[in-house]
Amino acid sequence: MEQKISVLLADDHQLVRKGFRALLEELDFVAVAGEAANGQEVISLLRRGVRPDIALLDYEMPALNGLETLDQIKRDYFGIKVILLTMLNSRDLIQSALEKGVNGFLFKNASIDELSEAIRRVARGETYFASDVTLTLLKPSQHPDHSLLHLLTEREVEVLRLVAQGLSSTEIGAQLFISPRTVDTHRNNLIQKLGVNGIAGLVQFAIRNKLV
Repeated sequence: MEQKISVLLADDHQLVRKGFRALLEELDFVAVAGEAANGQEVISLLRRGVRPDIALLDYEMPALNGLETLDQIKRDYFGIKVILLTMLNSRDLIQSALEKGVNGFLFKNASIDELSEAIRRVARGETYFASDVTLTLLKPSQHPDHSLLHLLTEREVEVLRLVAQGLSSTEIGAQLFISPRTVDTHRNNLIQKLGVNGIAGLVQFAIRNKLV
């Protein structure tokens, strides 16, 4: 029997939270690990030993919003993946979430199919960004830097694509039959060649250039 993906749900609006819980309980591969009304309650549950595979966090919450909670989870609770939920279509918010290591980003009007796909992919170690998120990231740059792609070797493009999918250096190395240290070297070279800010910048470049 397939092991269920445990999900911790956080939203400060009780009706919204109960609605999302009902949707999650319709998914036979998901087990709801708990629910919280704000970020502080999420951290409290984690401190008490709750260990979900994924934390599904609303952005606009009192007492630690989703972004602040994401930051604390990534700092203190290794291995827990985070999907951020919001109604705000804000490039700054999306970029901040990427920089803090978010694994997925959905708007609250997502369908049950999209929510299901996001949970499955993030649980597998990939990243998931709603199509509207991608469009928002594209807005400031109407002409993606396709010319920069010509600076990259075939191997660097392969590494870039896998980095953007959320794979670790070890996982990328296993797929490409190279060492994790070689992957790190390629990744650092990519950051230098493309002039981007870390992994978040690589992900954005890959999205703009339709590599993921």
